[in-house]
Amino acid sequence: MIPEINFSLLIIQGVIFLLVLFLLNKTLFKPILRILHEREERTEGFFRKSEEIGKRAKETLEKYKERIQLAKKESLELKRKYVSEGNEEKENILNKAREETNKYLESIRDKIKSESDATRKVLIKQVENLSRGIAEKVLGKSLKG
Repeated sequence: MIPEINFSLLIIQGVIFLLVLFLLNKTLFKPILRILHEREERTEGFFRKSEEIGKRAKETLEKYKERIQLAKKESLELKRKYVSEGNEEKENILNKAREETNKYLESIRDKIKSESDATRKVLIKQVENLSRGIAEKVLGKSLKG
């Protein structure tokens, strides 16, 4: 036996089904789908932002590395400059010291020469006096000179 189908009840159930489907779509499915869609957009937005932040971090790191290289080059140039200036200053100081030493040695030589000349004159007079005295004693008479 096959049960009879009540078409009016079937139509009423179809209408109720469509009404429940419409109400569930409005109150449940659409809000859930909207929330899921917003969640997906936010997640993708976060991924995009994180990728963008990663790119900016890489760019910043590259700029930082470039600046470090530039600073190293500048510091090496400054070091070379200061070493060169230091060497020039050292040479100037050494040359000045040599000049002063040479002047001092020259003045000492001049002083020694003048003292030597003065001593020689005194010794010559003493030798003359001494030899005259010896000659007078040997000869037994006074020599005038």
